[in-house]
Amino acid sequence: TTIMKAKYALIALLAITFWGCDDNTAGLGLGMFPGSDQNINGKLSTFDVTTESVHAGKIYAMTNVGYVGKFTDETFGTYQAGFLAQLNCPEGMTFPEAFSGTTESGTGKMMTDFKNLAEGVSGNYTIIEDEKGNPIGNCQINIYLWYDSYFGDSLTACRLSMYVLDKKKGDKYWNEDPDAYYTNIDPTRYYDSTTSLLGNKSYTAVDLSISDSIRNLSTYVPYIKITLDQTKTQDLGLKLLKDGRTKDLYKKFQSIFPGLYVKSDYGDGTILYVNSVQMDVAFLEHARDSITGGLLHTSAGKDSVIYNGRSFTSTREVIQANRLENDTEKIQECINESKWTYLKSPAGIFTQITLPISQIAEKLQGDTLNAVKLGIPIYNETSDKKFGMSIPSTVMLVRKKFQDSFFKDNKLSDGVSSYLTSHTSSTNQYVFSNITKLVNACIAEKEEAKKAKGSEWNEADWLQKNPDWNKVVLIPVLVTYDSSNTTTGQANIIRIQHDLKPGYVRLKGGEAGENPGGENYKLKLEVISTDFGLTTKSN
Repeated sequence: TTIMKAKYALIALLAITFWGCDDNTAGLGLGMFPGSDQNINGKLSTFDVTTESVHAGKIYAMTNVGYVGKFTDETFGTYQAGFLAQLNCPEGMTFPEAFSGTTESGTGKMMTDFKNLAEGVSGNYTIIEDEKGNPIGNCQINIYLWYDSYFGDSLTACRLSMYVLDKKKGDKYWNEDPDAYYTNIDPTRYYDSTTSLLGNKSYTAVDLSISDSIRNLSTYVPYIKITLDQTKTQDLGLKLLKDGRTKDLYKKFQSIFPGLYVKSDYGDGTILYVNSVQMDVAFLEHARDSITGGLLHTSAGKDSVIYNGRSFTSTREVIQANRLENDTEKIQECINESKWTYLKSPAGIFTQITLPISQIAEKLQGDTLNAVKLGIPIYNETSDKKFGMSIPSTVMLVRKKFQDSFFKDNKLSDGVSSYLTSHTSSTNQYVFSNITKLVNACIAEKEEAKKAKGSEWNEADWLQKNPDWNKVVLIPVLVTYDSSNTTTGQANIIRIQHDLKPGYVRLKGGEAGENPGGENYKLKLEVISTDFGLTTKSN
């Protein structure tokens, strides 16, 4: 009917008013209803929301970025990062055969001695010998850590150490550990600090030994390079050449080189974001006549040389894991604060929110929930710290019961149990405009349990067994998009991960709450609901 259409139009107008509101939503346009239409019973209800800081604990952090370094903050104490990485061997990769023959004819390419080379050509290359002392080739092994960005001081003197991993627990490699992706992984289970060292390197995030003209090139990517010594080169080179002259190397590579661990052991003030690890195995080859296979020589009578190599890199096909440690005492002090809450990344502090689901269900029984809004204001910080951490730009609200499985199963936000939002700088808050489906899902979950139990229903017992039923967690996240859709012009979300970069924010709320006037600042859940008089409320 025309009257009902008008009533629905008023409800739509009410919802539109809700979407356009900021933190001060008093009234939300309810006074616009004509007196004759008040039987629609559209109304705004507000409910207190309790928040608290909680330990992030170990988090599932599957990522292609390795974090290494150490940073001490006056509020959160010392944060340390290191990472483990597996390298990928492409299928079909092989190393060339050693040269065999004379200056007139021969087979193979790789040099087995440097006796007839011009001075300085062989450089840091090592002749590789088999178990009987027979030369089978040569190589030089360099491992590069490429990083696009960093956190902290660009000129802090730091040092890192790199270790090769091996089998330590039974017959399983480190990457077969079901907990390998969690940030509390214990690297000491997978390497021996006395025998596994590949090398160490002192560095600063900005390498001033490289000229400005090179560092300012768009193609320049900073890196840290570790060159293996002769002993390590001989050991790894022998394994690679023995098993790498057939196309089965990719099947055996993990047993030859299970991976590496990079840890910070000196310096405080810089965290590197390593986006690629690359091991280059370089070697010298003879230049040979294309027809006879005989050796070619320089005008001085020295062997002509070809520089060649093979690369093994960290890719999405293989595992990379981060070991992240926070100062437990400092973190606990922050969690104990009841007048506000924190978000501290990485793997530091989350904010847990207890939603007033039972109160909503009781007060609005029979109503239709049209919109539920949660705004979380942020405190402005007046810190003068030179390398202060930034506010997490994107956060996710997820039901606590799905907190771990969301990341482990590589899920995307569904608008029911998980929601994304970004920091709103104009009002300095995180706003979740409409979490109606989440609230309805919580209400329905309890009602279904009640219906299933029938006369045996015991609410107190159910709540004790389901303590996370009405709890959600606010988590800093990193969102990855694909390229923009050519039809809509919008990019699609393809991945949501924990934000592992150092950052923090202080949120209004907490168990006690605080505002500048000294009164408790309780977060409010704002609910727009309608009752068409079709249901009868129970007292």
